[in-house]
Amino acid sequence: MESDDEPQSHSSTSRVLRALTLGGVSVLALAIAGLSYLHPGWDFSNAASQASTTNIVASRHLAAVDFVTPAAGWVVVEGPKHDFEVLHTSDAGETWHRQLAASNEAIGEYLRFFDASNGVVVVLGTQPGLYRTSDGGTTWARQALTRAGGYVLSADFVDADHGWLLAQASTEGETLLRTQDGGGTWIGLGNPVAYSDWAYRVVFADSRDGWLYTESTAPYAYKSQDGGTSWNRVGLPGPAGGWPIANGVRVSVAARPTQGAGVSVTVVIGPAEALPTPGSSISRSDPPQPPNQFQLSSVDGGHSWKAFSMPASQGTIAYADAFNWWWIGSGVQSKSTNAGGTWSPIRTLLVPAPLPDSVQIIDATHTWFGAMAGTRPLVESTDDGGVNWTMFLLPSVAAS
Repeated sequence: MESDDEPQSHSSTSRVLRALTLGGVSVLALAIAGLSYLHPGWDFSNAASQASTTNIVASRHLAAVDFVTPAAGWVVVEGPKHDFEVLHTSDAGETWHRQLAASNEAIGEYLRFFDASNGVVVVLGTQPGLYRTSDGGTTWARQALTRAGGYVLSADFVDADHGWLLAQASTEGETLLRTQDGGGTWIGLGNPVAYSDWAYRVVFADSRDGWLYTESTAPYAYKSQDGGTSWNRVGLPGPAGGWPIANGVRVSVAARPTQGAGVSVTVVIGPAEALPTPGSSISRSDPPQPPNQFQLSSVDGGHSWKAFSMPASQGTIAYADAFNWWWIGSGVQSKSTNAGGTWSPIRTLLVPAPLPDSVQIIDATHTWFGAMAGTRPLVESTDDGGVNWTMFLLPSVAAS
C-alpha cells in the first residue's frame, strides 16, 4: 500500500457504527415488495394474518442467497432474536430443509457455496464464527474466529481454501486477514487502506485480485493483485466538469468485481453531514438515495473506465460475465451486453424487487434471486432467460 495520508480522528466505535449504517457490509438490505400490486390475483391473506399474530413470522427476513445449480441452493433467513437458519433446496425450490440454526448478533451472515458439497457461513460481528460443510450442509463444523478480534465487518471466499475477513482492529483502523487453507489458519495483512480512509467491505474476484468498499477524501478505488498482501489506489475518471469535491466532503467508493477482469464502481460524493452519522439507522425497506452518485465500469481490471447509468434509480445489477449484465427492479427488467454502456428497453415483469446482491445468474437460461413478500421471505427463479418467473415462499418452519 502506498504511503498514508495525515491521520484523522476516527474512533474504533465510530468506524464500526458507520460501517453498519452505510449499507452493504455482507448483509443484504431488506426490501419490502408490494406483491399485492404486482400479483393482484394472488391471495396473501393467510400469510398476512399469520404475520399479524406471530411475531416470529413477522420478524423473519432473508439475509443471503446462493445457488450453485438450477436446482440446488441455500438461503440464510434471520429471526427476531438475532438467530438465523440455513435452508437448502435440491429440487429447484419446491421443498426446503433446515441444515443449520444458530444465534447471532444483529450484523449478519456471509454465505457462499463453491459446489454442491462445499460451503461456508461466516457470522459477522463481535463474536465471529466460521461454519464449514463438505457434504452439502448435512453436517457443519464451527470455528471461532478469535484471530480477527473486534468486529468482523465483511467476509469473502472465492473457493473452499481462499478467504478473507475485514475486521475493526482493537486499535485504530481496520485489519485484513487471509486464509489459504479454508479457515484453518489466518494471516494478518494489516490495514489495507491509508489511515485517513476506512474500508468496510472486501470482495475478491479470484485468489489474487480483490477490491474494497471504502470511504475517503478523494475518488479512488483500492485494488490488490497479490491476494490482499498489498493494496494500490486506482484513480477514477471524473464526470464532465470534474468531481464535485469541496472541503469537508467524504467520498464513498464501492468497487465490485463482475467476472474475470471486470469491475463496476459506484462513487457517492457529498458533504459529511449528508452521509449517515454514527448511531443513525437506515430503514431496510427504504434505503436512501445518496446525492451525487456516479457509476463506472471496467473490463480490463481498472486500467480503463467508462461511465454507465442504470435503467432506473431502483434495481439490482447482476453479472453473467464482464460484458453481459442483468438489471432487475420491482416489476421490471433490462439487460446490457456492453458492461452497462447501453441497456435494452425496460420490460415489465411480475416480480418483486430483488434484495441487493441476491441475483444469481446460473447459466444463460437459469437465474435466481431473493426478495420479500411483505413479511415473508421468498425466492424467484426463471428457466427461460428471464421471460417467465416462478415464486417460492420460504417456509415459516422448515423440515430438518
